[in-house]
Amino acid sequence: MRAGVAPGGLISPVLFCLYVNDMASPSHHVDLAIYADETAIIATSRKPTLLVSYLDLYPNDLQRWLSELRIAINVSQSTVIIFVRAGRRFIQPRPVTLFGKPIEWVDTTRYLGATLDKGLTWSPHIDKVRKKTAQRMGTLGPLLNRKRDLSVRNGVLIFKQLIRPMTDYALSAWRSAARFHIRRLQVLQSKCLRLATGASWYVRNRQLHEVLGVPLFAGHIRTLTASFD
Repeated sequence: MRAGVAPGGLISPVLFCLYVNDMASPSHHVDLAIYADETAIIATSRKPTLLVSYLDLYPNDLQRWLSELRIAINVSQSTVIIFVRAGRRFIQPRPVTLFGKPIEWVDTTRYLGATLDKGLTWSPHIDKVRKKTAQRMGTLGPLLNRKRDLSVRNGVLIFKQLIRPMTDYALSAWRSAARFHIRRLQVLQSKCLRLATGASWYVRNRQLHEVLGVPLFAGHIRTLTASFD
């Protein structure tokens, strides 16, 4: 601080971590997931009514801690979601409040760039991943187009470095998604490789992947999963 480091510099995240490291400890059935300024309060129970009771107990301690450290929270940007098995219905419980303001119940929410839905099908997350990947493919299209003088090797390198990481993000979390959603990402990958190589219509996608040394998306998931585990 004496050196006058600007906000966003090295000192700022260090000081922030020192502040949040003193956050109030959760009670029974409640856990915290903290990364930088993203905080998730996780309660577990078989009954939705008990979930709200658990969540109501912790914010009381959290409010005192926030007031002591003079940290402001925008309640309107906070959300509450219940994860349930697909096809199971539940009656939405009473609102959860923070500083006297109700927190909105939602069916999908974002945490660290991943979109979580109440059934954990990962369909909304993969939809957004496909949309962003398609936009990047459109941006790089003039470079990958077969009319350019870019070599096939460099085209595949661009795919691996600039496009595939977008589909891999948070893969260790959504690797349990249904095969249908995985195939949607495989279709996008095949389109990109065909764009980069100018492959003819009669060349099969599997053959194209084998020649280029690029694994199919399902195999790519298994490789990253084994490495992560």
